[in-house]
Parts: sequence; structure tokens; C-alpha cells
Amino acid sequence: MTERIQVKTDKARISEYISNFEKGNLQVPAFQRDFVWTNDKKIELFDSIKKGYPIGSVLLWNPYFSDESEYDKFGKDALGYYETPKRNNNSFYILDGFQRLSTLIGCLINPERAKIKGINRDDEKWFKEFNIIYNLKDESFEINRSKNFDSLNYFQVPIYRLVDGKEFFYFQKQLTLFEDESEVKLLIERYEEMSLVFQNYEIPNINIHGGSVSEAIDIFQRLNSMGAPITTDWVVSARAFGKDQSFILGDQIDNLLELQLSKYNFENVKRMVILQCITNSFDGVYFDQYSKNSHKKLENLVDREDFIDVTKKTFVSIEKAVKFLFEYVYVLDSKLLPYPNQLIFITDFFNKVENPTSEQLEKLKDWFWVTTYSNYFTIYNLSKQRKAYEHFQKFILGTSETPLYFDRQNEVFESLEFPTKIDMGSVRAKALALFMLGYQNDFMKLDSEVVNGYKNFKLFDGKSNVSENAVLVIDKITFPIDKRNRDICKIIKKEDSGKFFISNEYCQLDIIEKIFGSNNQLERRRIKIIEKEEEFFRKYNIKQTNF
Repeated sequence: MTERIQVKTDKARISEYISNFEKGNLQVPAFQRDFVWTNDKKIELFDSIKKGYPIGSVLLWNPYFSDESEYDKFGKDALGYYETPKRNNNSFYILDGFQRLSTLIGCLINPERAKIKGINRDDEKWFKEFNIIYNLKDESFEINRSKNFDSLNYFQVPIYRLVDGKEFFYFQKQLTLFEDESEVKLLIERYEEMSLVFQNYEIPNINIHGGSVSEAIDIFQRLNSMGAPITTDWVVSARAFGKDQSFILGDQIDNLLELQLSKYNFENVKRMVILQCITNSFDGVYFDQYSKNSHKKLENLVDREDFIDVTKKTFVSIEKAVKFLFEYVYVLDSKLLPYPNQLIFITDFFNKVENPTSEQLEKLKDWFWVTTYSNYFTIYNLSKQRKAYEHFQKFILGTSETPLYFDRQNEVFESLEFPTKIDMGSVRAKALALFMLGYQNDFMKLDSEVVNGYKNFKLFDGKSNVSENAVLVIDKITFPIDKRNRDICKIIKKEDSGKFFISNEYCQLDIIEKIFGSNNQLERRRIKIIEKEEEFFRKYNIKQTNF
């Protein structure tokens, strides 16, 4: 930490935060992500203030940049959908508390007064996010769904009026038209009471003076070590700031998940896995650079000159890896992915092999099936996982024929026993699900342009969720599945029943015959699946145990 950096604690009333914003003293750093709070979170915030509950402190930073242009690059242009006024030497940037201060400024600043001061508002976004009123009859906060205040009742008050003394005068004047004096008195008392709550409520703040972005973040992390978790992508975005103003890691990950990976039903893959893919792209296996309780090594990678370029390239490779998983090995949804390490390793492959040959892709496919069935990523200790990764690198570089590492000569990989049910929490069960999907397609490559995903049916409704009762069907645009139809015989073609391990005569049986013969049918189907899976194992020299 440099000598000039100082940390001071203080507190301020809500009205002071508003005043500071109007003077340009409250700014937003460009690396802050967008406003994401739901209406429930906003209402909960105001309800806490009303009850006098603490809402936590905010962390503000008054940076020292030697170059004035750095300040211009550092600021974001809006808070609570009001334009941020021009910064000055006393300006503080919000490091922590952005969602809370956005809500308070957005809801409580008087738009007419702001307009007079030249602070413009994005009306469309404001009415969508910050149009909150206080119901004086029910004494509750509500969302105003209208894009104006014309339809409000006399007892519904936009909450920004509660923090403005002049508005109280106008409210009293409005009520003079009413004859029910007791109601008028009650509403005025409640209005005044709520105004005093807002006027007197104080929010503690921690102010950092001077220092670099890294130092400010370091302080933030230490202060916050006992509080809400700080996301790694937030810290990395902050540390990467200044390298490329358009690059905000959190937004980039959002775009990757929502725009690119959602095409393959991978939008819910954990952000941590995306970060591990990035970390792994910097010359070394990710678990040597990243531990569960420390993000330091990843954050230190941000200081590299090539961080943004490598990260952008990795995003492209992640999409290629997900597409490979979808088309070649039937991982039609992220919840079917047996191991996150498989995505990380395959991303590394596409990072280093721009135009793989069909032979390389076939070997990568074989590697996937063996690692899935053999519990590859759990049978090895950390030291052997490093060796497995090094061996994978040799395959990428063309110095090894196979990406598979095996430390015991003259032995074979082994699979666990047939799973009792298709359970997405079990790697063995996922392996069976992928096998069923692949088998119905003769293990041929899928076209992701015409495949939506898969649907899970039961051969016998009302029967338990045993593996042999599960029928997984690839959902194709060319042969769409009617989601309302639960009769598997009306979903698959009769001539394809064998691809689903269903006997030819099954669909000929009437309901009574199916019910009384269900146990026999399921047992026969179980034996059939096991028989075909064993044939599959022989192809990959895998031994199945505990039959």
C-alpha cells in the first residue's frame, strides 16, 4: 500500500447522498456492472429503512490518477438512470453499494429539481425500474406500473416527494379539499412520519483516499472478507480496467452465456467453470493457478499484457468446446456434463488447435467417453491429475497418439455398476443418459442447427424412476416432440423402437397388458440396455464392475 492512501469511516444521511450526487461528488466506476436488483429487493430496502434496520455500509473511493484523462475513462455516465454530473476533486466512486445507491438515488431524487440543475433522466428506464410509491393508507411501498402519476390515488405518493419539504406543503394543500378531517389528519401524520424517517436515516460509509485500483480493491476484499462474497469476475473486471474500456469481464461472461452458449442449453453452466477455462488458458493447469478459497492467482493474471486478448480467444474456444460436446457426445444440456474438467480441457484443446482434423476430433470423442465412464477426474490424486493434464498437452502438440493418461500398465479403465436411476447428481447416471441419447442416433454426429435438446419420458407412467423406465429422446426441429403427449409409442417411430431399447410388441399391447406386464417389460429392457452398453465398453476397452 502506498503512503498516500488513507481509509476513513463516516456516515451520512440519505439527503446528503442525494446532494452529493447532484454536485458531482458521487460517481460510478466504469467497471461496475449494470443495475440488476428486482422489485422485491428495492421494496425490501425501503422497508428496512422504514423500520430503522441497517442496510449495510457503502465503500467509496477518491482515487488519485496522475493523468487527468484517466478520470474521464474511469467514470460511468449514470446512476439510477440519472446522468452523473461532472466530477470534481472531491468526487468519490462507488466500489461497494452500487445496487443500494442506484435504488436510493433513482427513487428519491426529485426529477423536477434535477432537471433545473441540468441532470437529465432516462424516463423509459426510470419508469421501468424506480417508479415506487408509498401508500399512506396501507403504510406500504408499492410499484407504480403506470408511466405517469395521473392514475394515483390521493393517498399514493411517489417516494421522492417524501424527502422534499416543499412537496409536503403541496400534499397538505391538496388535502384541504377533503371533508373527512380525521382521515386528512391521519394521512398528514403518516406522510410527516415517513418524511422524517427518510430525512434522519443515516448510512455508514468507508472512504478510501488515494491509491491505485488494485489497492482499493485489496482494501475492499479485506473489509468484505466477513460480509457478502465478492465475485471473482467483479474483481477481475476492476483490475482489468484501463487496458480496454470496452472490456468488462462480467458483461462478457453474461453475453457468452446468454447469446452464445444458450444455443446449446449451456446458459446455466457455472460462472466459476468459465473463469477456470480462462485461467487454464495461461500456460498451466487451472488448479495450479486457482484454489477454492483464493482468487489471487487469477486476479494476478489480469496484470499480463495479453490478458484481454487471451480471454477473448478463450470465449471463442469455450463456444467451440460446448458445440463439440453437444454434437459429438450428446451433452444436450449443461446439466448432462459429467465433469466441468472436460469442458476446461476441451476448451484448452480448441484454444491451441484452431482447425482440428477429423481424426483429432474422433480421439477427443473417445477421450470423453473413457473419462466419463471411468471416473477419470476422481480416481487420480492432484499429482496424477497434473500428469493427466500434461499428457493431454502432448496430444494437443501432436507428441502423443492419445489424450488419455493411464498410470497402470496392463490394466484397463473400469466403470461403476449400472445406475439404479437417471440422476443428474451422479456421473455414472449421466454417462448412461448420454449413452442412451447416442445409441438412438447410432453415435453419429448431431447437427446443432436442427436439435433443440432432449426430452425425458417414462416407459410406464406411475412406475418408479428406475433407469430402465427412462426414455430419453433427442428433440429435433425436423421431428418436434409434442410436449403434451406422454405416450412414448406416439412420439417415436415404430421402426425406431429398438434404438430406445423398446421391444417391437410393446406398442401393440393394450393398457391392461402393459400394466400387468410392466415389471417383465422393464426387466427385459434393463438387460437389453446393459447388453448394448457392454458392447460399447468393449470398443473403448472399459471393464464394468460389480454386476
